[in-house]
Amino acid sequence: MGVITNMRSQMQIVMWTILILFVTSMVIGGLVGGASITDIFGQRQGNEVGSINGKPILYEDFNQMVSNEINRLDAMSGKEISDEEREYVRAVVWERLLADLLVQEQIEKNNIKIGDEEVLFQLQNNPPAFLQNSEAFQTDGRFDFEKYLDAVLNPSTIDWRPVEQFMQDIYLPSYKLQQYITNSISISPEDIRKNYEERFVDYEIEVLHLTEESLDKNILVDGPSNDDLKKIYQENIDSYEMPEMRVMKYVKWPILSDSNDTLRVKLEADDLIFRINEGEDFAQLANTYTEDPSNSINPYSLKGGNLGWFDKGQMVPEFDLASFDAKKGDIVGPILTDFGYHIIKIEDKRTTDDGKNQVNASHILLTIKPGRGTENNLKDTASIFALEAEEYGFFNHADSLGMEIFESNGVEKESIFISDVGVARSAVNFAFRNNIGSISEPVKNDNFFLVFYLDQINNESVKSLDEVKEELTLKFTNDLTKKQIKSLAESFNLNTSSNFSDIANQNKNIEYVASVTSKLNGSFQSIGKSNYVVGALKNSKIGEVIGPIPTIRGEAFIRVLNIGLVNESDFEEKKQAIKESLIINRQNSMWSNWLQALREASDIEDYRYDFY
Repeated sequence: MGVITNMRSQMQIVMWTILILFVTSMVIGGLVGGASITDIFGQRQGNEVGSINGKPILYEDFNQMVSNEINRLDAMSGKEISDEEREYVRAVVWERLLADLLVQEQIEKNNIKIGDEEVLFQLQNNPPAFLQNSEAFQTDGRFDFEKYLDAVLNPSTIDWRPVEQFMQDIYLPSYKLQQYITNSISISPEDIRKNYEERFVDYEIEVLHLTEESLDKNILVDGPSNDDLKKIYQENIDSYEMPEMRVMKYVKWPILSDSNDTLRVKLEADDLIFRINEGEDFAQLANTYTEDPSNSINPYSLKGGNLGWFDKGQMVPEFDLASFDAKKGDIVGPILTDFGYHIIKIEDKRTTDDGKNQVNASHILLTIKPGRGTENNLKDTASIFALEAEEYGFFNHADSLGMEIFESNGVEKESIFISDVGVARSAVNFAFRNNIGSISEPVKNDNFFLVFYLDQINNESVKSLDEVKEELTLKFTNDLTKKQIKSLAESFNLNTSSNFSDIANQNKNIEYVASVTSKLNGSFQSIGKSNYVVGALKNSKIGEVIGPIPTIRGEAFIRVLNIGLVNESDFEEKKQAIKESLIINRQNSMWSNWLQALREASDIEDYRYDFY
């Protein structure tokens, strides 16, 4: 134990950020697994989903990484993730893969090598996150350092060679590169004290706040001239460029459960009741089959379906009636409610001192969702519609069936969502691979089966002045309002002897706060939270008048009424933690900025939308 304690006390502060990436979601000896990053970063030819600095990223590799992550999330949640979540995973994997490949390129350029001794030291002293999160090294859901160290020092059941190779080839070189980039970070005692003062010292201030309400209401009566609008339009014309857009019409069939799904779930519930009556453990079956999310709030301590004690009228009527009519020990069900079918076990019953009847029950909830048969029927219906629409015409056929025809918003090639439809990448691909008048095959997402008709192709263009006139007028008005507020504020010549209250009384449209107290990292009444305010107050003195200072809504004058004293004993207690926090924040910021600069300087091609 002493050796372990000594090892842990010597652990340096490190940032294990690089390898919290999906490319490292591998399975090495049951812990980690997958494709090698050097393979992905190779010179192979084939289906390329993109490239970085002339080196291809193959569709097969990228798609496998996405699939691995989706499978991992499915396993964690116990259900399939949604279409929207799939698109998010795909985007995150792409961004993190680019970061990994850039890092790998820099490791090779800087000839970073890791020796065997360094691997062993890091494994013994700084186990990385993917090992700490492994169930093999956890006790009661927490990382068990002693169990882990025993496995490292006595490698009888785990083959550590793949882990060691991974640490040597990827993990530690990435960490060492990060240290090269960030080791110049330093934190001075002044930095620590200023951070403490910003977070823990109170500032009491008096405020005069000039906003749009402080202006003469007639100041913008004439609005901008045509010349004003043309000038703003030309200055911002790049922001009015429009990519190629496709517009579709479509019909849809909601994916809803039907009577067959209700019967199927009831039969499943009947089967579980039979198994319970045959002696199987209710709690174990509940942990396996229930779809009540409250059962697995803590995945390391499932509740066996237990709901605890509840009063009459607390549950939905059907569940409530069944529970209070039953006897202790009864298995009741299946009971149908709006949530699905419930199998209820009455654990206990009691009457409280105030005369209330209560039940302690457990349940298994089986929700009624559209089954494969329901979805197949809807798909067949959509397929027949698509075929007949080709023959009779999309609009004529939809009208003959009394179906409502919807219109999509304009979509770009990279679009993921369609208004009122949700995620529909396959529909976007259809739109950009076909001509006007084309009819799609059935498209499915989480909510619908759909058939699309390509209605319009709008080529790349620039919005005209007339199209953005309202937007330009608003911009002109906002800019002019800010200038007028600033000009009004500058007309006040305030000093330490100025009476804020008198000025506010003479100018009823100026907001006045006699006294407000907050920390610098907090928010002040009227003026809110502003870096300008924080910067001004950091170097202020009691009695000083500061301003005008820009705020979100205008310009403010501030009188410093009081500045709290630093609690020296509290500062001494917190300063080490503040120092460590500042170091980590600055290291992460420097690393992120370096990586972003590296990315901006790289030649990156993205062809994902040709595949998905």
